[in-house]
Amino acid sequence: MENNITFTRTNTQSQLIRDKLSEKLLEDNKIINRRQGLTAKGFDKIKSIAGIGRSQKKILQKIEDYKAGKIDYESTDKYIKDYKYGQRDATEITLDTLTGAGSFGAYALSKKLIAFAQPFMDENIKIKVGKYSKFAAAGLAILTGMTLKPALRFIDRIYLKRKEKKDNKTFWKDTLTGALDGAMAPIAMLKNGLLGIPLVLGENTLQRYIFIKRDDKKSVKDFIEKQKDNLAIKAAGAGLLTYKTHKLNSSLKSWDKAISQAIENIKDLKPFEKVDSTSGFMEIANQAQVLLDPKFITEILGEGKSIEEKMRLIEEKNIFLPKFLQTIPENVLGMLKGFQPEIMGIKLTNLDDFATIITRFKSDCPQSRTVKEAQEFISKTYGDKYTIIKDKALGVGTVAETFLAKDNTTGKEVVLKFLKKGMSKEKIENDRQLFINALKDANKDNPEKADYLTRKINSLYDAWVQEVDLSKEMEATQILGKNARHYNAVKPIEVKDNIYVMEKAPGIQFNEFIDEMMKQNKKISEKEMFAILTNYFQVFFEQLLSVPKKGMKVMHADPHPGNVFIDITNREKPFTFIDTGNVLRYTPEEAIENALNHIDYFIGNTTGIAKALLRNANLPEGMTKKQAQKIVEDGLKEKVYNGHTNLVGENLFKEVNNIGLQIMEEHNIIPNQNNTNLLKAELTYLSNLTCLKDIQRILDKDTDRLTQIEAKEQLKIMLKEIQESIINSAINNKRYTTKQIKDRLKFIEENKEQFYSTILSFVQEMS
Repeated sequence: MENNITFTRTNTQSQLIRDKLSEKLLEDNKIINRRQGLTAKGFDKIKSIAGIGRSQKKILQKIEDYKAGKIDYESTDKYIKDYKYGQRDATEITLDTLTGAGSFGAYALSKKLIAFAQPFMDENIKIKVGKYSKFAAAGLAILTGMTLKPALRFIDRIYLKRKEKKDNKTFWKDTLTGALDGAMAPIAMLKNGLLGIPLVLGENTLQRYIFIKRDDKKSVKDFIEKQKDNLAIKAAGAGLLTYKTHKLNSSLKSWDKAISQAIENIKDLKPFEKVDSTSGFMEIANQAQVLLDPKFITEILGEGKSIEEKMRLIEEKNIFLPKFLQTIPENVLGMLKGFQPEIMGIKLTNLDDFATIITRFKSDCPQSRTVKEAQEFISKTYGDKYTIIKDKALGVGTVAETFLAKDNTTGKEVVLKFLKKGMSKEKIENDRQLFINALKDANKDNPEKADYLTRKINSLYDAWVQEVDLSKEMEATQILGKNARHYNAVKPIEVKDNIYVMEKAPGIQFNEFIDEMMKQNKKISEKEMFAILTNYFQVFFEQLLSVPKKGMKVMHADPHPGNVFIDITNREKPFTFIDTGNVLRYTPEEAIENALNHIDYFIGNTTGIAKALLRNANLPEGMTKKQAQKIVEDGLKEKVYNGHTNLVGENLFKEVNNIGLQIMEEHNIIPNQNNTNLLKAELTYLSNLTCLKDIQRILDKDTDRLTQIEAKEQLKIMLKEIQESIINSAINNKRYTTKQIKDRLKFIEENKEQFYSTILSFVQEMS
């Protein structure tokens, strides 16, 4: 009985001891777990799910087994300590691997940048840079390592409590070991990584042994024994470093080769062949003989008719002719003989009149009604509410005309717009069918050509038929004005029976601004001059390059000088747009594409240019988008971005787009009309600058000059537009903006020679 009691007491005491030691083991484990960062936690999760290696799940089971008397205390305690070491080791390996990869990237990038910049340097500077380039690259790699590892450690421990962070300060150790990781970047490149990576791994192992806590390294043998743990992690780290090194080394070699070839390419630059694009009008004009028959040409160029009568004759023929003439360059004398060979037998006279007709059709078409007829037309709808107050039309286009009138109920001046006499949707549709029949008849033996020309004429007429509904123009004006930040859209009042009433635009027509100011003997100060220039660039950036914070982007598609008014009394928004029947609307994603697409012309990104030209294009049957893109891209590479072409010209965008459109035309690809309007609008915004080229003539030199500080402020205002556009891109659709940038970086990486030849061609010509 006594023995039994003694045995029971002994068992009870042993259990109490195991319970107490179990609590100690659990507390030790809690401390370890509490001090683990995100990396260690992640590894523990992976090991628990996979059932491999030491993990929290297994530790808790070990403690339960010890408590039950299945295993001894020493083995349980050792298991926990080995787990603690393994987690620390895995964390260090991960952070060192990421730091090494980042440092290798910085090393390779600096080498690329140095190689990229050397051709632009003075010979003496080039020698010095070449001499110290390796040291500079290595220095950047070390600096990257010094900053990257502490940053990664901060992220790893970001959720830990302040006390845990305080008890585990490693900033200076991380800075030093990060610098060592960075210093290994040049060594990692040895023998394309085959020799370098083993040396890097050896250095990293030695580094971890030196900086490991004393309690965790009883001996070198013990440390080496522990390296067997986390073999999967170490293998992954070695694999990542090897892959990164091999890739960077290959990239450096390919860049060196591309740069050398690009330097050879630009030694003998030749101008690329410029082409004139008339948006497909010329081909249709040649094919549809009904347009320019000899009798009709004789009437236009013959004697006895005024310019106005000849223009009316052209408009009565069909809507295509005046629209076509608007696309022809004003220097028509040399072009006339080329665009219609069949009329060579006719004696051409009054070519000067024809040139005048072409010029006038661009902004001053003939009036279809007298003032009396126009007033009668208005009164049928609005009664005596509006009275015309000028003896001629305010403005006339190919479809509509406008008159200045007085609103008799308010006394204010207003503008009324309505379709020209004889113009209607039915007329346009009749014209369309006439052309389709003529084109099909001219291409009876070539149905593929007939189909292409029919699609092309439909594309044009689909856009023109929209112009006859003036209620849509009023709606477009409201949208344009609502979205405007740096300009005004003329304010709409009402529309009834297709007679559109709007407020009178303040100021002077943009193309008449300088002459009108001189006629009135008005002057502007230097501050006012720079304010006008600054605001125009604000409008330019807003319309072409900006991305809205939210919602649709809206832009005027026909901003020729006659459709823009300038009011110098309005300091904040001097520019006002009229004639908003042709407005382009874009999603934020499309606006981002449009903004970034301008970069493509200067980096040789033929993929980006081709995509932009082909957006919503009408493809021939059987052709895919991918095939169309390859056709345009290959054509641009052959004719423009071939490494041997001088890209510095009068207007790079126009010349490249014309070649792209010609390539599309050769393969029966019809550009989307909105896309064509966008290209035309961009060129118009640039050409509008000519309206300000003589602004010095109205400058009052006796007024206060613009100070240097004020000039800098004006520049800041312009740069702010670009900055806001970038910020809005990120706010609007960060993922899409990033994708667009990545696409361009990918193109550069895959087309190094083309990219570098493009950059060098600009630099060489400008220097």
